[in-house]
Amino acid sequence: MELEELGTREKESFGQGVEHIIYSSPNKPNVVYKVGEWDVINEWYDIFKSNPQIFPVVYKIGKIPKDGLYYVELEKLDTEKFENDWDDLELALEDLGFLDIDRGENFTDLYLFEGTSSAKFIEIGKKLSEYNPEMYNFYVKLLMVIKNAEKAQREILKKDTLVDAHKYNFGYSKDGKLKCLDI
Repeated sequence: MELEELGTREKESFGQGVEHIIYSSPNKPNVVYKVGEWDVINEWYDIFKSNPQIFPVVYKIGKIPKDGLYYVELEKLDTEKFENDWDDLELALEDLGFLDIDRGENFTDLYLFEGTSSAKFIEIGKKLSEYNPEMYNFYVKLLMVIKNAEKAQREILKKDTLVDAHKYNFGYSKDGKLKCLDI
């Protein structure tokens, strides 16, 4: 009788970025695994680990021997609720004349071209607070997370860099706290 070597199970990815693949855990519903090359993980690991109020909680890190890749076990965030809030914010910004969604403009464009400290973001805040106070509160929370993520990068990496602030890089923790998934 011959026994075949037991292999690891293939897992279906939960999501994916340019440099990572995200897997959900079949045994831990509040956890995801972010898998990638060491040099990429090393860029954000210490930042996430030292700032669990801004980024998902980091539970552990390990190496996948077969692939030579690394995984980080992270707090799973509710990205769907965030994406809905992001869409609502963009619609409000379009109503106020700050974006033209039909031309493909989005909040990320404002962030990249204006910067969060610009007069444009102050103007947006003033108009948004009058137009839609609920979206104004979301807008302020989003800007605070982005600014805090920028600060964390500056402190840990010792360099100024923009956060990868787009619709698919944020989510809510179980207690409703907005967090950044990728820098």
